[in-house]
Amino acid sequence: MREDEEIIVELPKIKVVDKQTQWFVFYVKAKHELTTERLLMRDGYTSYLPMVKKMKEWSDRKKMVEEPLFKSYIFIKIRKNQIFDILQMSSIIKNVKFDGEPAVMRQQHIDLIKELIVRKTNFEIRDKEVFIGKEITVKSGPFKGQKGIIMELRGKKRLLIRLDALDFTLEIEL
Repeated sequence: MREDEEIIVELPKIKVVDKQTQWFVFYVKAKHELTTERLLMRDGYTSYLPMVKKMKEWSDRKKMVEEPLFKSYIFIKIRKNQIFDILQMSSIIKNVKFDGEPAVMRQQHIDLIKELIVRKTNFEIRDKEVFIGKEITVKSGPFKGQKGIIMELRGKKRLLIRLDALDFTLEIEL
Protein backbone atom coordinates (compact mmCIF):
# COMPACT_ATOMS: atom_id res chain seq x y z
CA MET A 1 0.00 0.00 0.00
CA ARG A 2 1.33 3.44 -0.90
CA GLU A 3 1.36 6.36 1.51
CA ASP A 4 -1.05 8.42 -0.57
CA GLU A 5 -3.67 5.64 -0.80
CA GLU A 6 -6.82 6.08 1.24
CA ILE A 7 -8.38 3.27 3.19
CA ILE A 8 -12.14 3.43 3.31
CA VAL A 9 -13.88 1.39 5.96
CA GLU A 10 -17.65 1.35 6.01
CA LEU A 11 -19.07 1.02 9.52
CA PRO A 12 -22.65 -0.04 10.23
CA LYS A 13 -25.07 2.72 11.08
CA ILE A 14 -25.56 3.09 14.81
CA LYS A 15 -28.62 4.69 16.32
CA VAL A 16 -27.82 6.73 19.41
CA VAL A 17 -29.49 5.15 22.43
CA ASP A 18 -30.78 7.77 24.82
CA LYS A 19 -32.79 7.78 28.02
CA GLN A 20 -35.99 8.21 26.04
CA THR A 21 -35.72 4.82 24.36
CA GLN A 22 -37.96 1.97 25.41
CA TRP A 23 -38.50 -1.62 24.33
CA PHE A 24 -41.52 -1.49 22.01
CA VAL A 25 -43.24 -4.68 20.89
CA PHE A 26 -43.83 -5.36 17.20
CA TYR A 27 -45.72 -8.12 15.40
CA VAL A 28 -43.89 -9.51 12.36
CA LYS A 29 -44.84 -11.80 9.50
CA ALA A 30 -44.83 -15.50 10.37
CA LYS A 31 -41.36 -17.06 10.11
CA HIS A 32 -39.76 -13.62 9.47
CA GLU A 33 -38.44 -13.00 12.99
CA LEU A 34 -34.75 -13.68 12.25
CA THR A 35 -34.80 -11.82 8.94
CA THR A 36 -36.41 -8.83 10.63
CA GLU A 37 -33.83 -8.85 13.41
CA ARG A 38 -30.96 -8.92 10.88
CA LEU A 39 -32.47 -6.00 8.95
CA LEU A 40 -32.91 -4.00 12.15
CA MET A 41 -29.29 -4.66 13.16
CA ARG A 42 -28.10 -3.68 9.68
CA ASP A 43 -29.95 -0.39 10.05
CA GLY A 44 -28.39 0.22 13.47
CA TYR A 45 -31.37 -0.49 15.69
CA THR A 46 -31.19 -2.36 18.98
CA SER A 47 -33.56 -5.31 18.92
CA TYR A 48 -34.14 -8.43 20.94
CA LEU A 49 -35.49 -11.70 19.62
CA PRO A 50 -35.46 -14.30 22.41
CA MET A 51 -34.57 -17.71 20.97
CA VAL A 52 -34.90 -21.10 22.67
CA LYS A 53 -33.83 -24.60 21.70
CA LYS A 54 -36.59 -27.19 21.45
CA MET A 55 -36.74 -30.81 20.42
CA LYS A 56 -38.94 -31.18 17.34
CA GLU A 57 -40.28 -34.55 16.34
CA TRP A 58 -41.31 -35.67 12.90
CA SER A 59 -42.52 -39.10 11.85
CA ASP A 60 -39.01 -40.13 10.76
CA ARG A 61 -36.66 -38.17 13.05
CA LYS A 62 -36.08 -35.90 16.00
CA LYS A 63 -34.00 -32.75 15.88
CA MET A 64 -33.03 -29.94 18.25
CA VAL A 65 -34.02 -26.63 16.66
CA GLU A 66 -33.77 -23.02 17.74
CA GLU A 67 -36.94 -20.98 17.47
CA PRO A 68 -38.35 -17.69 18.75
CA LEU A 69 -39.74 -17.82 22.28
CA PHE A 70 -42.59 -15.52 21.19
CA LYS A 71 -43.57 -16.47 17.65
CA SER A 72 -44.08 -13.44 15.36
CA TYR A 73 -42.95 -10.91 17.99
CA ILE A 74 -39.79 -8.83 18.29
CA PHE A 75 -38.72 -6.17 20.78
CA ILE A 76 -37.06 -3.00 19.48
CA LYS A 77 -35.43 -0.33 21.66
CA ILE A 78 -36.40 3.01 20.15
CA ARG A 79 -38.00 6.33 20.96
CA LYS A 80 -41.77 6.48 20.57
CA ASN A 81 -41.46 8.85 17.61
CA GLN A 82 -39.48 6.17 15.69
CA ILE A 83 -42.36 3.67 15.63
CA PHE A 84 -43.53 4.95 12.22
CA ASP A 85 -40.01 4.39 10.79
CA ILE A 86 -40.03 0.78 12.01
CA LEU A 87 -43.48 0.16 10.53
CA GLN A 88 -42.06 0.94 7.06
CA MET A 89 -40.21 -2.39 7.07
CA SER A 90 -42.03 -4.91 4.89
CA SER A 91 -41.76 -7.77 7.39
CA ILE A 92 -43.27 -5.79 10.28
CA ILE A 93 -47.06 -5.98 10.38
CA LYS A 94 -47.91 -3.72 13.31
CA ASN A 95 -46.91 -2.16 16.59
CA VAL A 96 -48.57 -4.07 19.41
CA LYS A 97 -50.87 -1.91 21.53
CA PHE A 98 -51.99 -2.22 25.14
CA ASP A 99 -54.93 -0.07 26.29
CA GLY A 100 -54.66 1.92 23.06
CA GLU A 101 -51.00 2.82 23.59
CA PRO A 102 -47.90 1.21 22.06
CA ALA A 103 -46.95 -1.81 24.21
CA VAL A 104 -43.69 -1.35 26.12
CA MET A 105 -41.59 -4.04 27.79
CA ARG A 106 -39.66 -2.92 30.86
CA GLN A 107 -35.90 -3.37 30.79
CA GLN A 108 -36.15 -5.60 33.87
CA HIS A 109 -38.49 -7.96 32.00
CA ILE A 110 -36.13 -8.11 29.00
CA ASP A 111 -33.29 -8.87 31.44
CA LEU A 112 -35.38 -11.57 33.13
CA ILE A 113 -36.14 -13.28 29.81
CA LYS A 114 -32.44 -13.17 28.89
CA GLU A 115 -31.49 -14.62 32.29
CA LEU A 116 -34.05 -17.44 32.03
CA ILE A 117 -32.72 -18.37 28.58
CA VAL A 118 -29.04 -18.17 29.58
CA ARG A 119 -29.61 -20.31 32.68
CA LYS A 120 -31.73 -22.73 30.63
CA THR A 121 -34.52 -22.40 33.19
CA ASN A 122 -37.54 -24.55 32.49
CA PHE A 123 -40.49 -22.17 32.02
CA GLU A 124 -43.60 -21.83 29.94
CA ILE A 125 -45.25 -18.89 28.23
CA ARG A 126 -49.02 -19.13 28.52
CA ASP A 127 -51.67 -16.85 27.17
CA LYS A 128 -54.57 -18.36 29.07
CA GLU A 129 -57.12 -16.17 30.77
CA VAL A 130 -56.42 -15.14 34.36
CA PHE A 131 -59.36 -14.66 36.74
CA ILE A 132 -60.10 -14.58 40.47
CA GLY A 133 -60.67 -18.05 41.91
CA LYS A 134 -58.68 -19.85 39.22
CA GLU A 135 -56.51 -22.66 40.57
CA ILE A 136 -52.91 -22.58 39.42
CA THR A 137 -49.76 -24.64 39.86
CA VAL A 138 -46.43 -22.79 39.92
CA LYS A 139 -44.35 -24.23 37.07
CA SER A 140 -40.87 -22.90 37.93
CA GLY A 141 -38.84 -20.99 40.46
CA PRO A 142 -38.59 -21.48 44.21
CA PHE A 143 -42.31 -22.30 44.56
CA LYS A 144 -42.34 -24.88 41.75
CA GLY A 145 -45.07 -27.46 42.23
CA GLN A 146 -47.03 -25.40 44.76
CA LYS A 147 -50.76 -25.09 44.11
CA GLY A 148 -52.60 -21.86 44.71
CA ILE A 149 -55.67 -19.80 43.91
CA ILE A 150 -55.73 -16.36 42.32
CA MET A 151 -57.16 -14.16 45.07
CA GLU A 152 -56.97 -10.66 43.61
CA LEU A 153 -56.23 -8.87 40.36
CA ARG A 154 -54.54 -5.52 40.78
CA GLY A 155 -55.08 -3.78 37.49
CA LYS A 156 -54.07 -5.66 34.37
CA LYS A 157 -50.47 -6.17 35.42
CA ARG A 158 -50.50 -7.57 38.98
CA LEU A 159 -52.13 -10.47 40.73
CA LEU A 160 -52.09 -12.11 44.16
CA ILE A 161 -51.87 -15.88 44.45
CA ARG A 162 -52.60 -17.66 47.73
CA LEU A 163 -50.29 -20.67 48.23
CA ASP A 164 -52.16 -22.57 50.94
CA ALA A 165 -49.52 -25.23 51.50
CA LEU A 166 -47.03 -22.53 52.48
CA ASP A 167 -49.55 -20.21 54.16
CA PHE A 168 -48.16 -17.58 51.82
CA THR A 169 -49.51 -15.01 49.37
CA LEU A 170 -47.40 -14.33 46.31
CA GLU A 171 -47.74 -11.03 44.44
CA ILE A 172 -46.78 -11.30 40.79
CA GLU A 173 -46.16 -8.50 38.35
CA LEU A 174 -46.91 -9.61 34.79
